[in-house]
Amino acid sequence: MAKVVVGGLVALLLAPASILLGLGTLLSPAAQAESQCLIAPPVPTGDSAPVVPETSHVVFPLPTGTWVQTSGFGMRVHPITGERKLHTGVDFAAPSGTHILAAADGHVAFTGPATGYGHLILIEHTVDGKRVATGYAHMYTGGIHVSAGDSVTAGQYIADVGSDGYSTGAHLHFEVRPGGANGAPIDPEPWLAGHGAAEVEGGSNTAGCSADGGPATPYSGENPDHLVDDPTSEGQITERTASVLTQVQKNFPDSHWSCWSERPGTKSEHPLGRACDGTFGNSIGTAATGHALNYGWKVTNWLKENAKTLGVEYLIWQGRIWSVARAAEGWRPYDGGGMHDPNGITGGHYDHLHFTVIEN
Repeated sequence: MAKVVVGGLVALLLAPASILLGLGTLLSPAAQAESQCLIAPPVPTGDSAPVVPETSHVVFPLPTGTWVQTSGFGMRVHPITGERKLHTGVDFAAPSGTHILAAADGHVAFTGPATGYGHLILIEHTVDGKRVATGYAHMYTGGIHVSAGDSVTAGQYIADVGSDGYSTGAHLHFEVRPGGANGAPIDPEPWLAGHGAAEVEGGSNTAGCSADGGPATPYSGENPDHLVDDPTSEGQITERTASVLTQVQKNFPDSHWSCWSERPGTKSEHPLGRACDGTFGNSIGTAATGHALNYGWKVTNWLKENAKTLGVEYLIWQGRIWSVARAAEGWRPYDGGGMHDPNGITGGHYDHLHFTVIEN
């Protein structure tokens, strides 16, 4: 992939698009502002190009029930210019102000005005080990809620639907560019379908911040490994596990948890009292979908964002594992830990979220 340097090479970033751009000096003045909601800050390499961790999942870029598709990818007569040319994305009509959601975890490469696009956001992601960029267009100046350099998570509220630029009405123009922001656009519809894009009921109510839930507090006792009664079973869990469990239940009261279990003959943190499993309205053996899936991601993102504060060591959810020790890699495929079938609903953790706390 060609090196991308945001700030001086915006024209290079956008070169393949048929309408763009000449924007070297058009970056938003807010582009250098420090984000208060970074989830997984990009890791600088020797050439300062950001390394974008593997995304946790892919979501549809508008909340479910808010949009109607009005124009697909491909050659068409442009409704403004009358010119026959490639439509480089897909258009979804939605009421002005509708939340626009980041399609995957990633790094914001560009935000600002762009000829024809009104105002544009470009986000770079790593999906299935490959770099890809998504684009979001036709927002008004005040309708962008992230800045270049920010990290975002899948489903994060990043902007408001508008009708700026070459537009006949309020809509989101959505693009997908394999290879990154300077890649040639492809049809977004099969890409979304092929990556199992989840329908999201709505983004975070706070623009630019992805996870719901209150602030986390660190364990304040004297012996985090001391065993106490587990409120979810007849066994015992560590004081640190109990601290995490109490906070996650307070912040997400509709989640349901099970911690200690005997599990003879397996290598597991559950009988050691260092792990809990949560469901979100579904039952074990039934994959989380719809509201349960969305709610599960809110809980997962909260635990991930607060992992160091809470003392969480790793998370397993939706066939992927994330750990503090390897946070720069993002979400990695889960192999079942040598004990479970990672392709099964329960073995792959498609029905429950697992967290394990650190051992002191």
